[in-house]
Amino acid sequence: MKSEFIAAMDLLQEEAGHGDLSLKKVFSLLGEEGHGMILLVLCLPYLFPIPVPGLSTISGGLIILVSFFLFLRKPPWLPRRWENVKISAHTILRISNHAEKVWTYVAKIVKKRMPFLHDMHFFRLLNFLVLAVNAVLLALPLPIPFSNTVPAIAIVLCAIGYLEKDGLFTLFSYLWCGVVVSFFASLAMGAKHLF
Repeated sequence: MKSEFIAAMDLLQEEAGHGDLSLKKVFSLLGEEGHGMILLVLCLPYLFPIPVPGLSTISGGLIILVSFFLFLRKPPWLPRRWENVKISAHTILRISNHAEKVWTYVAKIVKKRMPFLHDMHFFRLLNFLVLAVNAVLLALPLPIPFSNTVPAIAIVLCAIGYLEKDGLFTLFSYLWCGVVVSFFASLAMGAKHLF
């Protein structure tokens, strides 16, 4: 049986076959319960060598919004001024194709476990903070290799945890935050010595 994520990627590919898609269209295709999928789609360009100039700031803002509505357990909401932001069909097709290949491996190890990491209020708040802080770091327009990728990995791990109700991936996202802190602390120290 085809996973929900693969089905969503196929749907995006089908729609992208007709032309560029607006963010509003992408959100509507992924559905009201698609918080995890939306987070993954927003982060995927930063995991693969797919240049999307100027998108990281918008992606970071959208990730914070989606994360907040996920925390509230409400459907995702998109500001009107971002509804008509276009993503090229070429970019969507490349992202979704890469995502499907990766997901075939991910799907072999994800399963429902440690649900308290999603259900308990404390952990839901902690998950929101993990997503929001990493989204802010992803949004920074830094011309430095991996400055988008490192926080994007934390968001992807947390999103997979939500999508598949797999607390182990959520736990991995907490641990990866240590890598994020070390990476950006090194950048800050380097900048301090430089200036």
